[in-house]
Amino acid sequence: MKRYALALIATLLCPLALAATPSKESIRELMTITDMPRMLENSMAQVDSMMQTTMQQALAGEDISEADQKVLQEMQDDMVALLKEEMSWAQLEPIFTQIYSESLSQSEVDGMLEFYKSDAGKAVIAKMPVIMQNSMQLMQQKMGSMMPKIKEIQQAAITKIKANKEG
Repeated sequence: MKRYALALIATLLCPLALAATPSKESIRELMTITDMPRMLENSMAQVDSMMQTTMQQALAGEDISEADQKVLQEMQDDMVALLKEEMSWAQLEPIFTQIYSESLSQSEVDGMLEFYKSDAGKAVIAKMPVIMQNSMQLMQQKMGSMMPKIKEIQQAAITKIKANKEG
């Protein structure tokens, strides 16, 4: 009976053993081979560009003094500097390592490494920056077309607030 119970326990625990936590070394190799630091850097540049475009679209038609334009540019520069500092690879690598470790098994990481070392995987890595850039451009266009509607919603809220104060 004890043998039967031990066999049952071993059978139940076997899937847990197969889903072993990946090593930090294999996760680092995966992040290196997929060039995550460069992709992160490219993303920050795209965010900067998107912020500039969004601000220009939001202020389109507004009469803004040179001094106010300078203040807005300084604000944007400060925001980008903060993003670059807080979202740097040095800050994010431990977080990504933890996420990968908690989300993937060693066999999954090994499979991903095998794929990314293949010709198809190398093509994905090489083309991902262009895919991301094109995605960001499309999102900017989408945000640009939404700005008039956002302004309408904001104006309606301001009007309601003023009416509440008067009433």
